[in-house]
Amino acid sequence: MPTLSLLDHEWIPVRHFNGQISKIKPSQLIDETIFDLAYFRPDFQGAAYQFLIGLLQTACYPKNNDEWLDYWDEGIPQSQLDKAFEQIKPAMQFGATKPAFMQDFTPLNGNKVPISGLLVEAPGENALKRNTDHFIKRDFVKAICPHCAVMALFTLQTNAPAGGQGHRVSLRGGGPITTLIMPELNSPTPLWKKLWLNVVPLNDDEKPQRYDETVFPWLNKTITSEPPKNLSVYPEQANFCQAFWGMPRRIELDFDNITQGNCDLCGEESSELISHYQTKNYGVQYQNWRHPLSPYRTDSKTGAPIAIKGQPGGLIYRDWLGMVTTNDDNQPAQVVNAHDYRDLESTEEYHLWCFGYDFENMKARCWYEHNFPVYPIFADPDSDIKELIALALEFSKDTLPILRKALASINKQSSSVDIAYWKETEIPFYEFVKQLIDEKDNPNGRFHLLLGWTNTLLKYITQIYDKAAFSDPDQQMINSEKISTREKLLKDFNKLKNIKKIKNNKPS
Repeated sequence: MPTLSLLDHEWIPVRHFNGQISKIKPSQLIDETIFDLAYFRPDFQGAAYQFLIGLLQTACYPKNNDEWLDYWDEGIPQSQLDKAFEQIKPAMQFGATKPAFMQDFTPLNGNKVPISGLLVEAPGENALKRNTDHFIKRDFVKAICPHCAVMALFTLQTNAPAGGQGHRVSLRGGGPITTLIMPELNSPTPLWKKLWLNVVPLNDDEKPQRYDETVFPWLNKTITSEPPKNLSVYPEQANFCQAFWGMPRRIELDFDNITQGNCDLCGEESSELISHYQTKNYGVQYQNWRHPLSPYRTDSKTGAPIAIKGQPGGLIYRDWLGMVTTNDDNQPAQVVNAHDYRDLESTEEYHLWCFGYDFENMKARCWYEHNFPVYPIFADPDSDIKELIALALEFSKDTLPILRKALASINKQSSSVDIAYWKETEIPFYEFVKQLIDEKDNPNGRFHLLLGWTNTLLKYITQIYDKAAFSDPDQQMINSEKISTREKLLKDFNKLKNIKKIKNNKPS
């Protein structure tokens, strides 16, 4: 297969405002008629956003917020974008000739494995040995076109979960959550602005000094991590922009045995279908990196940054505040902090698009996507709204265990209680937040809203308890024990420590 230039070839599917679907090369992304990317898999869609943001961040970064704003208002000149991308062309070659995009610099000479292994939902080696591939069968994908292979490769390297002995996780760990600043839902914003919202100014230490293996690790021999040394790559040993181009997995696609047919992923006909690849363990082991598109928490024992990961049930409003503001335990993505200090029109609204896999070790359990609100007031250092919302969230967290305890007392506890609690109180919570912001300068209004939130939760938990305890039509008599448990539930609620804190907010 001839080498494919990922900068000169039209391979990225996009959707135009008129509904037309076409494929573009990266330098065409500034076309104002393009509305969005058009991938058929949500993980490819999220990865493609990161790929294009990574290109802009690496080759066409702003020097400061003023320059960022100039491009936002005036657009990126085509000639300037072409010149910027020209610098990184050697790193964006895909094919049998090395170096090749996100593939190991050295021939791997290992056993060939089916191309479906690039997809994170594919059954693992153990599942195949034990014949436990019940729901997603082996060979569900046998051959894919080069366009899909590029995005599958990038998606895997970007999200890589634990993959068995020595098969390293992604630069952010297995299954990181990505958070992107996006314009108001359904607003007629062109694609390039959605990408540019997630590009941050670079300081002198962060700017690439040269476009070599310090940015794109496949341009030289892989820094492997075999025992006993288990070498790691720290941020100080590479350039900031390698965060977008991490390559934990040693992979080499088989370009010697391509075939003709239809791609098993996109369905398009291709004369260059790829069906196998080789892989080898002990690729790059990343330590202590902070990806600019992911929120982090601090490990309480080591102090190391840990990227927030996907979790069963997905992200909910319990997780929201830590993704849009900094607190003692969590730090939002760098791009969120950068957005807070941009001088954008106050009439424009933005939200946070969060997405990522939920992995159980190497097994993909689910793909989640969420949209969270972003409020400019969080950037105001003189406002205490953030603290009041944090107090309401703490109260929500405190309330759930007493509901769980009451349901357990009458043998009605269920694993779905937690998820239902957060999901079913989510809309009232965001309504409460909007009202709280509206009343930011009214102490009396804020107090009553906080008190109203406690009443909302009280009403919710008593309804859930009453339904579980008393709704059985076959039960003729109400068990006195259930009534006592209900009284205990109310008593426990009124003893919650944050009730006092909220009541202490009453203006004098």
